[in-house]
Order: sequence, then C-alpha cells, then structure tokens
Amino acid sequence: MSPELRRARNRQMVIFLLVCLGLLVMICRLYYWQILQSQGGYRLAARANEEHTESGIVAAPRGLIYDVHGQLLAGNVVRDDVYIEPIQFATDHPDTDTAQTDLHGLVTSLHHVLAQVPVTTLLQDFTSGLATVRIATTIDPAQSEQLRQLHLSDIFLEPHTLRVYPGNDLAAQVLGYVQEGDGGQGVYGIEAQYNSLLAGKAGSFTAETDLNGNPLTVGNNIQHSTVNGANLTLTINSAIQYFVQNNLTAAVQEMRAQSGSAVVVDVQSGAVVAMAGAPSFDPNNYGAYANVKGCLDSEEAYFNPVLFCAYEPGSTMKAVTMAAALDQGVITANTAINDQGRIHFDNAQTVANWGDLSYGHETMTQVLEHSANVGAAWVAHDRLGASRFYPYLTRFGFGQPTGVGGGAEASGSYRSSTSPGWSPSDLTRQSFGQSILATPFQMAMAYEAIANGGVMMKPYLVSAVTTNGHATKTRPQVLRRVISAQAAQSLTSMLQQSASSGLAKTVAFPGYSIAAKTGTATTQGVSDTQTEASVIGYLPASHPRFVILVKLDRPQATIYGGTAAAPLWQAIAQQLMWSYSVAPDQ
Repeated sequence: MSPELRRARNRQMVIFLLVCLGLLVMICRLYYWQILQSQGGYRLAARANEEHTESGIVAAPRGLIYDVHGQLLAGNVVRDDVYIEPIQFATDHPDTDTAQTDLHGLVTSLHHVLAQVPVTTLLQDFTSGLATVRIATTIDPAQSEQLRQLHLSDIFLEPHTLRVYPGNDLAAQVLGYVQEGDGGQGVYGIEAQYNSLLAGKAGSFTAETDLNGNPLTVGNNIQHSTVNGANLTLTINSAIQYFVQNNLTAAVQEMRAQSGSAVVVDVQSGAVVAMAGAPSFDPNNYGAYANVKGCLDSEEAYFNPVLFCAYEPGSTMKAVTMAAALDQGVITANTAINDQGRIHFDNAQTVANWGDLSYGHETMTQVLEHSANVGAAWVAHDRLGASRFYPYLTRFGFGQPTGVGGGAEASGSYRSSTSPGWSPSDLTRQSFGQSILATPFQMAMAYEAIANGGVMMKPYLVSAVTTNGHATKTRPQVLRRVISAQAAQSLTSMLQQSASSGLAKTVAFPGYSIAAKTGTATTQGVSDTQTEASVIGYLPASHPRFVILVKLDRPQATIYGGTAAAPLWQAIAQQLMWSYSVAPDQ
C-alpha cells in the first residue's frame, strides 16, 4: 500500500472515530435528558407545556339581592380601570424632545377624558419609569368608550366587576357592603352573613396557546365552569324602608338626638318589613364613612343599631313584667295598689316614680297608663319574685341573640338571681327597664309575641334563596309560646288604654285601635336629661298586623318617649295602614 493511500485511510479512520465519539456524546446527552432527568422529576415536557399553556381563574358573578317586591337592592356592573406603561413610553420615544412633545399631547388627551385625574399626576406617572401604573379606577362606561376611540398608545383598560347599590343608602345597614379586592368579601349585614351563598364558586381554565398566546382550537383545553352566586330576596319592603329611614333621619335632626333606630316587624310571620338606623352610610362609597359613629358613638355607622346597640329600655319593659305576672295569675288588669310615688322594700333600694309623682289608688292598667315605676317594682318584688320573673326574661329572648343577624348581633345582658353580685334591687329595677340591656330588635320581638297571642315567631330577613333558577322560600316558623293567649289578650287591652288615655296617647290616630307603651330611659351615672326616648306598639290592636319600634338616643328638643319618638311612630303606623290597605277597626 502506498504511503499516500495509508495516510488517506488514517484520515478516514480519524474522522470515523470523531463521528463515533460525537454520536456517543449525543447518545449520552439524550440518555441524560430523556432518562435520568425524567426519572429525577425534572419534567421537560411539563416545562415545555408551561410555556405554551395559559391558566386562569374565572370569577363567579355575585348573587343579586332584591326586596320583597323584586326591586334590586344590590347588583353588579362591569367598570374599567385605566393603566399606563411608562417604561414602554420611554422605550418607544428615546429622543428627549420628541418624547416631551408626545407626552404633552398624550397627557392632554387623557386629561380631557379623565378630568378627575390632575395633569400633574399624569405627568408624574408617565415619567416614573415603572412597568405599569394604574391612573384611574372604575371609570364611567362613557369614559371607557372615549378612551377606546382615541387609540392611545401605552394605555390599556382592565375590566372588573363592581358591586353597586342602586338605592344608595337604602337599607345600607341591613345589606352591608362588598369590599373590593380579596375576592370581593362581604362585610357587615346580609353581604357578610350570606357571603358564601352570594359569592358562588370561581371557575378555572387551562388552554394550550400558540407563540402569540392565542388558544389553539385543537389544543388540550380544560375548563371548570363557575357556579353563579345565589340570589336573595329579602323581607324588606323598599317603599316602607325608604319612608322609615328618611323620617328617622329627619326626626334625629329635629329632636337634636345623637342617633336613632326604628324597626317594623310583621306580627303574624316574624318577617322584618323595615329596619333602619341613623346615622347610616352609602355602601357605594363606604370608605367615606370610616369615621362616622352611630349608636351613641359606641359603634361605627356600618353596624345595624337595631341589632347591635343594646340599651336600657326603660318603661317599655313594664309590659314584659305585666306579661309574666298575668300569665302566672298573680295579678289581673284590675289588681290595685296605693301608689304614693315611692315604695321601699326591706331588701332592696327605694323605687320612685318619675318626678316622684303619686297616683294613689292605681290598677295595673293604670300603672301602664301612668308608666309608674312603683307599680312595676311592686309586681316584680311582691307578686313574682326572682323565681317567677327571670324564666320569663328567658322566654321573651332577653340575654340571647334573636338569630336574625346570623349570630352577628348583640345579645344584651342582665343579672339574674343566680348571677354573681345580684341583689333584689336588680329585680325591682329590671321590672321597669333599668339594670338590663336589650337591643331594639329584642324589644320589638317581645311585643311581637304579645301581639301574636303569646306566640313568638322566628324572625327572618331573607324570604327566598334562588340557586340556578330554583327558589327556596322561608316559611314562617313558630319559635315558642311565651305567654298564654288569655294573658296576651289582657295585656293588649291594658296597652290599648296606655295608647288611648295614657302617656302613649300621642301615637293614636283616627280609625285604628293601638296597643303601645312609651319609654323614657335614663342611664345610671348619666344626667336625667340624657334619655333613650322610645315607643313600642302594634296595630290594629283587635287583629295585630305590625309591631313598630322607634328609639331616639339622647334627644334634646324634648326628652320623653311620648313627645320625641311618638310622632315618628304615628307616621310609620299611618303609612303602613295605607300601604297594606289595612281596614280601620274603629
């Protein structure tokens, strides 16, 4: 073999060996990536899929809230937020002079549409150098359309769902509000109590995309549908709610009171027809009311004072004392005492009537007419005693939540004979509404039981829950019998006398019989001129339809229940009789 041929073959061998070496390296690398890395959990296929897969969460529409007649109280709208990309602007316009000219024109165009955003703020945002900046939130649909028509560069709109309340502050403390962000969590009221039902269940999607991020029609797409939030229908009557709420606000202002509350309950079903507090708030702009206080400055205005603001009810409690005594047969409406304006018990403090007024020979009916502390204390101490009095406080629901607030309500409190520190003075004072804390709604439900023949209905605010077109309605439910029908009828007659010839006569109006009691409560350690002025009653007394409570906190124009709260009570009663076409019974 010639030397040239040998050298040629040697070169071929070297090339062949190099090729084999290269193939061996490739095989080793393939083995490393395909076998070793796959077995070690480094999923190359998964990483590749991630680059061409888009995943996301699809928010579920929040359920709507309606009043008893189908009027929308809480709904949803889609509004846009406006974002700019300052870093893109700087990249697209490297020349300083050109950038300044374009920036001025861009800011001018933006401000023309978004007048709420100052020019100086826009200039600062565009020169911030940040990737994205939100310059406006929840703009009007007209503004969104104007921006789309302008086709401005480095600006984009991002839609989001916004909770809206068409009635503004109408039933705001009943509804609560939805806090933006964090998935739209309901805060206070119905929005919080039924948040899980209203919120529904978010969906999700996973889709294969092309290089531009567009979903592939033939790709592996997975979608989990949303579950829409349930719709709620409340027992609230918007027309009555509007009347009660507006007139309560006016009464608080007219009487120069610190705050107030009012509630209307259907006697026969326990449904809440209206429930209002003043001051209130607008859930469309809830942040503006963060420093507004209600309920004697003890709670924020977001809280419903009918459910949260426990107070000493004063003389309206005398009806409960009489109910317990009538039911146990220890008194009748005509049982009489000699009222000298004061009464002293050996084991309790002396009790006096308001202003030390004495009434002489006085029946139990007249005790309610005169609102005499002496008569109520005598019934509790001498005729009932602790063993017969406190079980009835439990029956009437004092010291325990009513349940209408879903647990989010005050329970009130009182010392009973088994409580530490109790004394017989607690018993005598509780008989006329001192030394006991109750919410306005607890007091309203106590009178509801009396009006309903001694039977307390389970109160409720939601009349129906509609899920996927199927409505589940709330049926009226008896909670318990509190007193006998005979005792309830006797007490109704006594309260009628209070409303016709007693201190509650200021609530009367022609055509209708009314059973009512006033309250002018003072708090120990607070001036007697700082009262809780209230009226609770029901009508028509012959066949009760509605219980109404009105309470004004610390009124100054006049401090008595019969003069401060009675005019509003009367106005609400007349409106109810007209709105529900209740025929006169007198």
